[in-house]
Amino acid sequence: MSGTAIPSNSRGGQHLSALIVHGGCGNVTPEQEASKNHGARQAADAGLSVLHQGGSAVDAVAAAVRALEDNPVFNAGTGSVLTLYGDVEMDASLMRSDLECGAVAAVRGIRHPIDLARSVMEVTDHVLLVGAGAEHFAQILGVESYDPVTPERRARWKEVRALMEAGDLSADELEHWKRISQYAARYLGAEEKLYSTVGAVAVDDQGALAAGTSTGGIWFKLPGRVGDTPIIGAGTYATEHGAVSSTGHGEGIIKLCLAQRAVSYMREGTAREAVARAVEEATGHGVECGLIGVDARGGVGFAFNTPAMPTAQG
Repeated sequence: MSGTAIPSNSRGGQHLSALIVHGGCGNVTPEQEASKNHGARQAADAGLSVLHQGGSAVDAVAAAVRALEDNPVFNAGTGSVLTLYGDVEMDASLMRSDLECGAVAAVRGIRHPIDLARSVMEVTDHVLLVGAGAEHFAQILGVESYDPVTPERRARWKEVRALMEAGDLSADELEHWKRISQYAARYLGAEEKLYSTVGAVAVDDQGALAAGTSTGGIWFKLPGRVGDTPIIGAGTYATEHGAVSSTGHGEGIIKLCLAQRAVSYMREGTAREAVARAVEEATGHGVECGLIGVDARGGVGFAFNTPAMPTAQG
């Protein structure tokens, strides 16, 4: 399914700011859809406020993603889903149209992974920090320790884990590691398989673009599993032509370098055309996904091949 988009925001070659956010794609109940749409609107407003005050695209994207990370209805920051062993391991990335970028993966105990990804971009010589190294970097920066696990997520993990252990998961869990997702899928509701990664893309009045993405990953993932979100070119990408944030089946998105693919199509087409083309190609490969994008002319677009993808724009 492809979403509609607002028209281009450019007039006579002059840049006008624009922003769009997403709250993941997949199945949602009516109650979830309402809360996620509301959360997406609030996050978009936070980012747009930055742009309307003359702020940069990267500042706007970071503000929007932080708002999404603070909202427990999404699977990023507070409210992230739990791994096989009941931990939260989060991923995030941020990229500017000058190709500067930063990312973190499998990090624990912080509130805003998107801010840590930005610090990787601005403070270090690296692009991606993972696990204990990323957490040590956060400590050096003075980032306060924070527990992103909500009571609802913990209770649901205990419930499903008990069902798995009573059913198909033997005491020797290693025997089942390769296909643990099959066992989790038997006990999770359809809406819990929502790819609730969050993201935002923006262009500012100076014509600079940025994209950011953040996630808690997937329910009952193996410890150390990393999806597309922190992979530059897969979950997040930005150049002078456009910016894209992805959500969906991370392994499939990585294989297609989906965000970079969509941005490349903005060399000749609009954001709306580009993301629709990329999602169509992903569908041909059996990859469930959704994309948001903004082009250098200020046009935004979104497309997805799942039942729903909460978005908000302006």
